[in-house]
This record gives sequence, structure tokens and C-alpha cells, in this order.
Amino acid sequence: MSLHYYSEKERAQHLQDLVSAIEAFLPELQQSGQYLEALAAYQQSCAEAKQLLFRGFVQEDLSNLSRNVPQLFWLHKEWSPPAEWLSPAGKSRDAPWFTRLEPLEVAITAAAEKLRIVGEY
Repeated sequence: MSLHYYSEKERAQHLQDLVSAIEAFLPELQQSGQYLEALAAYQQSCAEAKQLLFRGFVQEDLSNLSRNVPQLFWLHKEWSPPAEWLSPAGKSRDAPWFTRLEPLEVAITAAAEKLRIVGEY
């Protein structure tokens, strides 16, 4: 088993993956009306990723960008998503806006985390 270090072309693709994930997320976030205070931070992260693609980058740039990408949902075993109550009897479901946003936000988080990794086995 050998270590494969990502090439500059692969790193550029990782940046493009982040841009694409954020661009897919932004309209859904705006439409949801939830977490709008995070909108500017996502837009800034997207703009920074595009600038790095244009001017070039080193690993430190990628790591800094990765740390600056916001994370809306801190998923862990004690956390539960926002619910909407369907009846007085106590039945509930995940909020529809969360069901739309969560997979898009997971894609952003995965793309951002990939920027911190220099290679793979």
C-alpha cells in the first residue's frame, strides 16, 4: 500500500467541488429563510475558493479556507434535527427545510475537509 499525494490538478478539482457544493446550497439556504446570518460567510468562502482557483494556492491556503467554511449542523449522537409537530398527539417529522439543507451542507463540509488532506492510501 502506498501513499498518493494529491496533484495540483486534483487539488484544483477539490476546490471546484467546494465551489459547486456551496453554489448548490446558497439558493436553498435563502429559500428556507433559516440561518440567513450564515449566508455571507458561505458567499465569502465561495469567493475565496474561486480566487484561489484563479491565482493559485499552496496547502496553507487550502487549510485556511477549509477552517473558515461554516458548518451549520453539528451532527453528533446527542443531537436531533429541528422537528415540526404534525398533531397534538405529539407526532413530529424533520422540518422540510432541514431535509433539503442537510445533505447539501454535508457535501460542503466533506469538500471543505478534503482540502486539509494532502493525500490518501
